[in-house]
Amino acid sequence: MNEKELKLTDLDYAIGSHHLQMMKAALPYMEIAQQRTLSLFIKWNELMRTMEFFEENGNGMMSVCSLDESHVSPVDMLLAIKPYGNQREQEIIDIMTKLLMNRSNKAPGNGGPSIDQLLSILPPDQQTRFESLRLVMQTLGQM
Repeated sequence: MNEKELKLTDLDYAIGSHHLQMMKAALPYMEIAQQRTLSLFIKWNELMRTMEFFEENGNGMMSVCSLDESHVSPVDMLLAIKPYGNQREQEIIDIMTKLLMNRSNKAPGNGGPSIDQLLSILPPDQQTRFESLRLVMQTLGQM
């Protein structure tokens, strides 16, 4: 993915500051040793701000992302992460979203293909990615 295409997440907005962004923008204009030092300082500052953020929000949830009853499905999570993927990952997310939506609209045994049957038609590298994402979704579903 092109660095210019990277998008900030809600966590980035919660822990970031315009001062940190200014320091990041200045990095290419410094000597290598200075870049390393300032980069470590910036990341350390972001880590500290992240720890403070979760200490101040005792329940550990970001208010902009807090789970409510209407946004707890794996499809919602996939739609939230899709803009951050590259084109191929977005295509896989689209397939997974359609499969999950189709699966939730059909009761077992109603003639629709299973996820495993549909997974078998994907190339091996996409099967591996799909399985990884499926494990993440199963883990989140158990929480």
